[in-house]
Amino acid sequence: MTLLQVCNVGRIVGGTAACAWSITRAFLDVTQHVAFLSSITDDTRAAFAGATLHQCGRISDALVRELGADAVILHNTAPERCDVIRSVWTLQYVHSRGRRAAADRTVYCSRWLAEQCHASPECVLYQPVPRPVAIDGRGRSGLLTVGRICTPTVAKWPTELVDIYADLAGCHPDVAWEFVGCPAALLKPLSNACRGRALFHAAGWQARSYLARWDVLLYHNPRLAESFGRTVAEAMRAGCVPVVDAAGGFVEQVLPGTGYLCRNRADFIAALGELKYPGLRASVSAAAVRSADERFSMAAFRKRLIALWEMGILGRVSAPFVSGQ
Repeated sequence: MTLLQVCNVGRIVGGTAACAWSITRAFLDVTQHVAFLSSITDDTRAAFAGATLHQCGRISDALVRELGADAVILHNTAPERCDVIRSVWTLQYVHSRGRRAAADRTVYCSRWLAEQCHASPECVLYQPVPRPVAIDGRGRSGLLTVGRICTPTVAKWPTELVDIYADLAGCHPDVAWEFVGCPAALLKPLSNACRGRALFHAAGWQARSYLARWDVLLYHNPRLAESFGRTVAEAMRAGCVPVVDAAGGFVEQVLPGTGYLCRNRADFIAALGELKYPGLRASVSAAAVRSADERFSMAAFRKRLIALWEMGILGRVSAPFVSGQ
C-alpha cells in the first residue's frame, strides 16, 4: 500500500505539515510519499525520516501514477495547485477556510470549521497528534508552571497579550511563565508583564516537549479562532491542562472536566486559581489524558479512518489501508 500526502508549505513548524507527519506515524506499515508545494526545510526533512519527500509546483495525475500511489490525502490544497485526480481515491483534508481542490471525499478538522464551510458535522475527522515527551530530563515542578506555545507570527501573538499577562501575573505572583515562539518585539513587554518570572524558548519541532513538564497550557487570542488547535490536543495527551479561549475548535477538544474554556479575563484568572490545588490539578490532568488518547491519538485516527473506508463512506475503493500491503 502506498500513500501520497500533499502539503502547501514545507515547514514542519506550523501549517498542516505536522498533521501530515502524524498521519505517516499512524500508518507506519505503508509506503509514504509526501509532496510539498514550496521549499522543504531541513527540520522538515529530518522529521519526515522514513518517508520520500518531493517538492512540486503542482500535483498531477501523472505524478500520482508515477509514484504508484493507492490513495492521496490533500491538505488544504487549492484547485490551481492540483489536477483532478482520477487514477486513485483522493481525500481533501480541510484545516482552514479557502478554495479547495475537488476530491472523492472532503473532511474537516473540526465541527466548527465544517460549520464555517457550510458542511455537515458528519464530515469531521479529528487530527492525530503525538504524545509529547520531556527530552530535557525535567518533570513538573512544585511551582505552577503555565506555558504558551505557538507559531512565531504576528497573527498568533497579538499585542493584547501583554495586558492579559500583566493581569494574570498580578493576580498570581507565585506562577512561573514560559513562552515558546514569542516574536522578538514582544519579548521585553511580556517579560515585564510577567514581572521577570518568564522564560522564553525558540520555536522548533522539538518544542512540544515543554508540554510534558508544564502544568497548564494557556492560550488566548482575541483576534483569531483556531480551527482545531493541535497544541491543545498535544497538551492534553501530555497531561498539561488546557486553559484556553472558548472559541473555534477548542470547544470540541476541551470537554467538561478536562480543562477550562474561558470567555473573559476573569475566567482565565479563576482557572489558574483553581489549578493551584494539586489534587484538583491531578484529577483534571488525568481526565485530559484519557479524553485526548481516545479522540486524538495515532491509534484512534487510524481506527476511525479505516472504519470510514470499511463502511464505504470514504471513497470508491474498499478499505485500502486495512491490509497494510
